[in-house]
Amino acid sequence: MNEKEREQVALFRYGLIAPLFNGQVDPKEYLKGLEDKVHSVPYYGERKIAEKTMKEWLLNYRRNGFDALKPKKRMDKGNSRRLSPDDQDLVLEIRKKSLHMPVSVFYEQLIEHGEIQKNEISYSTINRLLKKHNLVGKQIVATP
Repeated sequence: MNEKEREQVALFRYGLIAPLFNGQVDPKEYLKGLEDKVHSVPYYGERKIAEKTMKEWLLNYRRNGFDALKPKKRMDKGNSRRLSPDDQDLVLEIRKKSLHMPVSVFYEQLIEHGEIQKNEISYSTINRLLKKHNLVGKQIVATP
């Protein structure tokens, strides 16, 4: 999500809570009425919004201003939550020795050799890691 989209979401949130801090409406009735409606939220699409969520937005706005209404950026973007850095290094080291192998077979080999547990680390996690390090695809050829 880019900065413009984050700002649009914040404006939407501000639009919902503005009548509350201006004293234009009865808070309980207003929030109950909004909770029952489906809102077209920028970037997120059609959503129902809980009363508690709107109260949280109002509190955040009062404490920290408009920027508090913007969605937060993910701190772990691009990092695996399942594989530790040491595990990632091990998988990459093993992969570099077996570049000729399709990723699906490589994944099965990791499970057979006990390097990973099938129910803990998915094929997608391994494939994503290998793609990130350009160790996937037919253009990769093992050197003899």
